[in-house]
Amino acid sequence: MSFKRLWSSGPDGWTALDCQGGIYGVSVKSPRTFDERAVVVKHAAIPGVSLDQASLAQMDKLMHGHGFPLVHVLAHKEYQMFLVDKAAVRAEEMESSLRWSLTPLLDYPAADANLSWMEVPQTPTVNANRTAQMYVIAARREVMNQRADLFERAHMPVNALDIRETGQRNISAAIKAQDAAVCLIYAEPTGVQLTVTYKGELFLERYIRETLFAKEDDASEAAEVKKFDRVALEVQRSIDFVHRNAASMPFNGIFVAPTQSDIGLLEKLQARLLNEVRALDLSHIFEWPEGSDLHKPEVQALYFNALGAALRLKE
Repeated sequence: MSFKRLWSSGPDGWTALDCQGGIYGVSVKSPRTFDERAVVVKHAAIPGVSLDQASLAQMDKLMHGHGFPLVHVLAHKEYQMFLVDKAAVRAEEMESSLRWSLTPLLDYPAADANLSWMEVPQTPTVNANRTAQMYVIAARREVMNQRADLFERAHMPVNALDIRETGQRNISAAIKAQDAAVCLIYAEPTGVQLTVTYKGELFLERYIRETLFAKEDDASEAAEVKKFDRVALEVQRSIDFVHRNAASMPFNGIFVAPTQSDIGLLEKLQARLLNEVRALDLSHIFEWPEGSDLHKPEVQALYFNALGAALRLKE
């Protein structure tokens, strides 16, 4: 099993299932280029259920009918992501080199990891002597095999695994940025995912573990303000990192994806950050089914990771 890249070949579309916080599924007809919108042909959700054979069988009935290959989006806790220097080895030796590099970083034997990797894109005037870097994704092979078996038993064979960061990259790549880097921010109940994408590839990712949705009964207004201050500080540090390490790379600003409830994230970041912060309008990227509740931003937020995983160019 492998983590699929943004560009695909062959399928007319993809069905994606995100199983964090329930099961959220979408079937998306792939665009030929990002000049046209991807068409969402079906969507369904079973909120709050555990991932088991019964719930998958129920989802299969809800999503059945289009025959698109299935991609499964892993939950954050099911994989780890590392930024490493690219080793000067032959392509066929890369996997063994990465396993050796990850040995001190994993809390289980590196031999038991399912690995995938992608290179960080080079900037326009990168120093020729600078070491290229790679993002490496590691997941326990035993867990991935069990997951594949679970989908098989539910008669929903998985064609590919994906991670949340690359799904967000897919959406970011569809923003008309004119070959400039784009920072995209998506807030979910467990934290805030930040990605910087350049020319369709993931340049930087950060996960800010700050809960913005749940307000504690005894939390003061000052404590709530500090939450958004911390998120804004981490975002600003990430943007500063990009400017320091890729000063020649054009930057198209910061986009904020829809949220599951109105927490005022866009306005709060606009008030705290130096760069321009804009709302991401997913209707510029996806064509929604007529009469669908996906026209509502709060519903789009629930399907955000599934939409990103299913968004792949046909050609």
